[in-house]
Amino acid sequence: MTSPEWWETLFGTFSFMAALLAAHLWFRASKIKLPPHTSDSYDGKGPFADALARPGAMNANAAFAAAIAALLQALSIGSKVIGPLIGLS
Repeated sequence: MTSPEWWETLFGTFSFMAALLAAHLWFRASKIKLPPHTSDSYDGKGPFADALARPGAMNANAAFAAAIAALLQALSIGSKVIGPLIGLS
């Protein structure tokens, strides 16, 4: 395996794992049950607002994992294109 192919495989593998992590976190966040909204006060505090914190954090982590997956996929593609240009063959 040449150096660009090795980097492409490495980045592609980690991209795949990050994408699976993002999908898992988004799926888990979508399954969290929320209490009825009628019990909150006007200042945004209460059981509904508190219950939104957990899925919100999970969604943020999933978005971060998806961004990492996209970056790694770009590096995977770029390693094959740029590798020979910089002498990695």
